[in-house]
Amino acid sequence: MNNWVQNDMLLRVVSVALAIMLWGSVTDATFTAPTDGDRTQIRDISVAVKYDKNRYELVEQPQKVMLTLYGKDAQLERFPSTYQVFVDARNVGAGTHSLPVQVEGLPKGMTKQVEPKEIKVHLEEKVQKEMIVRAEFVGDVPDGFKVSQPIINPSKVLVRGSESTLERVTSVKVMIHLNKQEQSFDKQLQVQAYGESGVLRQVDVNPETVHVQVPINIPNKEVPLQVGVEKGPPPGYAVEEITTNVNKVTVYGPEDYLEDLQVYSGPKLDLSNVKRDQTILAPIPVQEGAIKVEPKQVEIYVKMVRAETKTFKEIPIELTGLREGATAEIISPAGGKLNVTLSGSPAQLAKLNHTDIKTLVDVSNLPVGTHEVPIQFILPSYVEVVGQPEPKAKIKIAE
Repeated sequence: MNNWVQNDMLLRVVSVALAIMLWGSVTDATFTAPTDGDRTQIRDISVAVKYDKNRYELVEQPQKVMLTLYGKDAQLERFPSTYQVFVDARNVGAGTHSLPVQVEGLPKGMTKQVEPKEIKVHLEEKVQKEMIVRAEFVGDVPDGFKVSQPIINPSKVLVRGSESTLERVTSVKVMIHLNKQEQSFDKQLQVQAYGESGVLRQVDVNPETVHVQVPINIPNKEVPLQVGVEKGPPPGYAVEEITTNVNKVTVYGPEDYLEDLQVYSGPKLDLSNVKRDQTILAPIPVQEGAIKVEPKQVEIYVKMVRAETKTFKEIPIELTGLREGATAEIISPAGGKLNVTLSGSPAQLAKLNHTDIKTLVDVSNLPVGTHEVPIQFILPSYVEVVGQPEPKAKIKIAE
């Protein structure tokens, strides 16, 4: 026994072993296996990756980990959610790296264990390319309105990301919502990168927004304004002249409507109680097919005079609408001619001759036989037929 105690080498070995066991009991939290009552496990924790986002792109999210926490029951029950599980890739370059999982923000006195302890992180160096910004419309403008090509400033942006991601970028676009807009507008819009499946979130666009001007207009056409008389002056009076302060108007509407528009029909005057000169301010109506008219009103000057009459003899009657294979004969008035008495201003009547007066009879769709058909008059402005209320012609139709 004394020999064993006096053995210097043996005492040294035992001392070192006791020192190692004592150090391990103080520093290693897992040395004493905890019981189920003082630990908790959190599964499927997403791991944040700290890296230089200006130079690299994280190609895919790393695997999730399980975190086991050890501590007193009170600590575990009031465990804060502000902790962070992460790997630090700020000092590594492009490529695949196995990095230790770190945990920050745990309460004092609480220990942890992460499984797995290391995870793989794949970084790719970012590259960039310049792309033209395209515009895509959402919705539409009202019928008849037209959207012109938007003006985008700047027209090009830099798209930055990993090489594999940039290969998937097919376009960069701004989405312009029209929402039945009737006027031109401009606004700052976000630019987004698109691939075949839609928006690509993994790329950076610089600048992130651009200024967009969207011209919205209505096709228009300038045509002469025609002012009509809906009800003529009282007996014994006539219109010598009607003038307006504008001769032409700008009509806005669909292109197919404007294509055939030659004259715009303006206000229709009621002169049934007018016996002297008048100046009338009348709104210009928006006719069916048009969207708007400029100007919106017109000033009309009506010059009135005492009416006179004048008779024009043997005005030939013209037949219209005769079907193929049929013949028509005017039985009366005799000779197919008619005397017409017109009422109007002296100046107007003095300028008229026989060629200014047309009488028409429409025989469209008339069957074989004899028919009485109304006679229609095509006359110069501001004159009217008098003394012949509802004149008719007798027409014989034959094959």
